[in-house]
Amino acid sequence: MGAYKNFSVAVYCPAQWVAQATEQSLQEEFAFFRRYVDIDKVYLETYRSIAAPKEKIELCKRFFTDNNIAFSGGITTTCSDLSEADQKRQRLFNTFCYSNEAMREHLKNMVEYTAEQFDEFIIDDFFFSQCRCEDCQNEKGERSWEEFKLAKMKEVSETLVLGPAKKVNPKVHVIIKYPNWVESFQETGYNPAEQIRLFDSIYTGTETRHPSQTDQHLPRYVSYSIMRFMENAAPGRNGGGWFDPYECYPIDCYLEQAYLTAFSKPRELMLFCWPSLFNNKVITPLGFRLHQIDEIMLSLGKPVGVPVYLPHNAQGEDHLEDYLGMLGIPFEPTPVFPEHAAVVFLTAQALHDKNIVAKLTRYVNQGGKAIVTSGFMRASLSAQNGIEDLSSLRDRGRRIENAREYHITKPGAGPQPQIHRTAAAAVSFPLLEHRNNASWSLLNAGNGSQHGSILLRDTFGKGELITLVVPDLFSDLRNLPEVALFRIRSEFQPTGTAAGDVFIELPEGSGAMMSLFIYDNKTFGLYSYTGGGTSVPDAYAPELVRVHVRGSGAVTAVPFTGNTHRSGATAPAGEAITPLYNNADEQVFELCLEPGDFVFYRYE
Repeated sequence: MGAYKNFSVAVYCPAQWVAQATEQSLQEEFAFFRRYVDIDKVYLETYRSIAAPKEKIELCKRFFTDNNIAFSGGITTTCSDLSEADQKRQRLFNTFCYSNEAMREHLKNMVEYTAEQFDEFIIDDFFFSQCRCEDCQNEKGERSWEEFKLAKMKEVSETLVLGPAKKVNPKVHVIIKYPNWVESFQETGYNPAEQIRLFDSIYTGTETRHPSQTDQHLPRYVSYSIMRFMENAAPGRNGGGWFDPYECYPIDCYLEQAYLTAFSKPRELMLFCWPSLFNNKVITPLGFRLHQIDEIMLSLGKPVGVPVYLPHNAQGEDHLEDYLGMLGIPFEPTPVFPEHAAVVFLTAQALHDKNIVAKLTRYVNQGGKAIVTSGFMRASLSAQNGIEDLSSLRDRGRRIENAREYHITKPGAGPQPQIHRTAAAAVSFPLLEHRNNASWSLLNAGNGSQHGSILLRDTFGKGELITLVVPDLFSDLRNLPEVALFRIRSEFQPTGTAAGDVFIELPEGSGAMMSLFIYDNKTFGLYSYTGGGTSVPDAYAPELVRVHVRGSGAVTAVPFTGNTHRSGATAPAGEAITPLYNNADEQVFELCLEPGDFVFYRYE
């Protein structure tokens, strides 16, 4: 490590920038970065539709060596038309057609060109195939596009990238960077289930940008959750998280990418890219915050949370766990079924595992607690895959339209609903019928005298199955009354584990978005999201949050410069904070966070 104790910071330099670099431009631009953010490394791209000249690459290598900055190489697999015959192909972002021999040979040449000059290089996230030209159709044959693309990109990885690179430079370390659109990998050939064991290491795209005014509409918790997923997919081999400044407004949308990536405990943070960040206002606060986060991370253990089983190449209820993660439930996504976890969460994506119902049945029967979604249940009931043995729920194709009224049973309370709330905004849900007393509803939603369960409990063997019915628009979860959300959160708190030691309670009717991060050494953090992409009027206002901590030990602020908790007084680092009240076996603390704030604490 260089300027930072817990991670390194790198900047990616695209081939077009490398091709135009001069000694003077390098001096001037490096002075800007050195003033505002400490850099440990750069990635010098050799090819992105154009090849950077070798003499320019050597100039950059000398310059960064003289300034004690490490360097590696990079490739982006895009190309302009190589011949008139290629006019028949429609290639998104100029990505390659890997059924075209001229393009295949061109990529092989560029890989060899790069491996000759670097002992390590990374492949940017255009290493996919969107082309469905006549040649691709003929080669595909009777296979589905998913089957064809997955097999094709595995072959391309082996024969056009890794084979040629290792032949030219046997010691070269080749990194595949996976993009932020994990739910779509299989449709374009990104194949982590196979590629992770082929490449020397991986890297992860964590850019989320503005959540509602971009084409992907990614919930911002993705910047954290995708890092944890990839770390669990390739333990110890996820090199870092990569984010950019595009379509990030307000400025906090850019900074949040850095914060959440860092909270996942990465080895490196990659800033894309040098020309886009030079003289960019986002760099000033970024440099300041990275040093604060570096201090915090000295106190943090390994991230933990409720496991979410997301098999490779799966889709369905995309990013549902991320919307819940922005409402205070800590998650740990994994492509491996967590058979020994105290609680597991299954969305419709889990159904990609053809043996999931057998695994689920065995898990619950042996005493586990599984929380499954309405998407998982509806698809299972339609497939008649055996889920009927675990629950009386049935899908008749009905809906709960414009629900505003909620009946909530308190955890541990008697059979009758204890709390009634009316929400300001209407929400629509699928309606799953259940047989009364065979299954028991913990939370109902509806209008007038017609209500349906949106949180249901079944028992089986030694364990239990909880079904969470989710809104048609997952972002509508924040429109549920807080008392309903608190009831949902209560089911995600595995007693006796670090992930269940801390949970939060948000203000009623605020529409607040806040994430909770928990670590295995009795530390936790909170981040309050800014209002980008929301219609909630007070989204930029400070938010109160009540933090429930199990046990009676002291809770102290984790040391870092400027750490405060704003509940009328500052809490110096290391000083215990006073609970608002004690409740049974827990303490409840009230904090106030401004949008864009993060705070971290240690508990005993």
